[in-house]
Amino acid sequence: MMRLMSRTGRRAVLAMVPMAVLLGCGSSRAPTQPTDGLTFTFDFDRGPQGFVAGFADYPPDAAERFALTSGHRPLPTPLASRSALFLSGINRSADLFMFFKGPVDGLRPEHSYTVSVGLEIATDTPAGCAGIGGAPGESVWIKAGASAIEPLAVSDGGYARMNVDVGTQSNGGAQARVLGNLANSRDCEQPFAWELKSLQGGPATPITVPADGRAWLLFGADSGFEDLTQVYFTQVSVTFEPA
Repeated sequence: MMRLMSRTGRRAVLAMVPMAVLLGCGSSRAPTQPTDGLTFTFDFDRGPQGFVAGFADYPPDAAERFALTSGHRPLPTPLASRSALFLSGINRSADLFMFFKGPVDGLRPEHSYTVSVGLEIATDTPAGCAGIGGAPGESVWIKAGASAIEPLAVSDGGYARMNVDVGTQSNGGAQARVLGNLANSRDCEQPFAWELKSLQGGPATPITVPADGRAWLLFGADSGFEDLTQVYFTQVSVTFEPA
């Protein structure tokens, strides 16, 4: 039987193993031919590397009720020497979107690519739980993609809304595909414990790079669970393949 769960105020210990498929920090392979792809990899143990957080689908005038928190911070014990990007918020709007964005330079100007993203998160949310509005694991969707313009949360009728298409909850958008959800490998009846979760694949995102050769990488969590969600982003890799 699924157990109704509220996560606000709980604590847990993080246990992580480095992700083998991602290498280094901000690495890239320069194209030798117009048909060559480019892969950029970011290990956030080495710092935020130009990525900044944002929040959407909430009323800014009531932001204190959402307890929106972000930053680059050390992971909990026993890996306090490592760091990652962190997002946290209480979903009181039934559809809170929390994200990080960062520029990717060195692409061919005015060239079309298809973009695929893989990332690694740290989550202590077990599978098979029930919650208000949806499951705390399976109803928090991890999304990622790329945009030719800077992703921003802009004012729209008293709410902050994204200026790019990230979809709604389980549905992806043109600039953010669904890679998976927040649930880890543990059952709801087990004690909370942080785990790494690798998320790969999803439909590629098409993009035409502007004249300055810069695109924007975007990843985050789209929540239908109406309570506290916390997630660390430890590593991300993005590949631009010529269309």
